[in-house]
Amino acid sequence: MAAPPTPSASAAGPAVRRVVRLERFGPPEAMSWGTGPMPVCGNNEVLVEVDAIGVNFGDTMVRRGEYRRGQTLDEIPGFELAGTVVAGPDSGPGPGQRVVGFAEHGGGYADHVVLPVDRVFPVRDGIATTTAAALFTQGVTAWYGVHRFGRVGEGDQVLVPGGAGGLGQWCIRLVVAAGAQAIALASSAEKRQRCLDLGATEALDPDPATLTAALRERTGGRGVDVVLDGVGGELFAPAMRALAHNGRYVVLGSASQEPALLDVRALLPRGQTIAGVLVARVAEQDPAEPRRAFDAVQALVADGVVRPQVTVLPADDVVAAHRAIEARRSVGKLVLDLHA
Repeated sequence: MAAPPTPSASAAGPAVRRVVRLERFGPPEAMSWGTGPMPVCGNNEVLVEVDAIGVNFGDTMVRRGEYRRGQTLDEIPGFELAGTVVAGPDSGPGPGQRVVGFAEHGGGYADHVVLPVDRVFPVRDGIATTTAAALFTQGVTAWYGVHRFGRVGEGDQVLVPGGAGGLGQWCIRLVVAAGAQAIALASSAEKRQRCLDLGATEALDPDPATLTAALRERTGGRGVDVVLDGVGGELFAPAMRALAHNGRYVVLGSASQEPALLDVRALLPRGQTIAGVLVARVAEQDPAEPRRAFDAVQALVADGVVRPQVTVLPADDVVAAHRAIEARRSVGKLVLDLHA
C-alpha cells in the first residue's frame, strides 16, 4: 500500500494533509493513506507536523470499530506521535520545538495533527524522534503501574504477563530499576529469553493451568507482591490467586480482549487491591500529569538506564504493523517513520 506524496498548499485550493482513512471496520487492509483538509488550530491548541507515529494495540481496536461505543468510520487511529510544532499559542511549545503528542481521542495517523496544548510534551535533546514516538503510551502507562498504583518497592516480587511486548518490556525495566524482581510471562522460548535479557529474574510460559502453582513455588508460598497485567483474560484468575497478602493487582490493558471473572469476596481476608490505569484519566485528575511521568521516562532513556527496543517501519507499512501486532509477532515497540 503506497502512501501518496505529501500534497502542498496552492492558490487553487486549501492546504491538505496525508491521513490514514478507514474504508470499513475490519482487517488491516481496511486502512489506506489518502488526503484530507489541513486541520486548523483553535484556542489553546498546537499544530504538529508529524515525523513518527507510535503503533499501539489500541490502534487495532479503532480499526476494527471496537474501541468505543458508537464509533464511526471517520475516526482515525493513532494515539501517540512525535514531531515538530508548526503553530500554536504563546503559552505552549513554540514553532520548531520537538514534541511528543498524546492524541487521547485518536487521530494520530496523519502527517499534521492538532492537539490541545496540554497534550504535547517537549522531547529532550539527544533522544531521536523515532525513539520519542515509542516512549509515551507504553512508558507512561508502565510508570504509573509501577510507581503510582503498584507502589513497587525494593525487594518486591512483581509478575509481568506479556513481558516481551512493548508495555511488558517497560514494566520489566522499571521494576528492575526500582530494585524489585520481575517474573515475566511470555509465549515462546525466544520471548522468554528476551525478558531475561531485560533483567527479569525468571520467565515462565503463560499456562493458566499451572501458573498459580508455579508462582507460589517460586515465591516460597508467599505469592507475588504486585501484578502488572496488560493481557487479562484467562491469565487473570490464576495470577490473582498467586497475589500475596496486601498485594496490588494493576490492570494496564487487555491485549487478550477476553473477559476475566473475579469473586470479590476473596479480597477481604487478604487485604488486596485492584486498580485500573488509563493515562487520560490520570491526566484529568492531576494537572501535572502526564508530563511529570513522561519527563521521568525520558530521563531514564537519556541516562541509559532504559534502552527501549524500537522497530522502525516506513509509514507505507501501517498495514504490516497492524498484522504483526495482532499476530503477536512484534517484540518491543513498532514506530512508523513518515520520512522513510
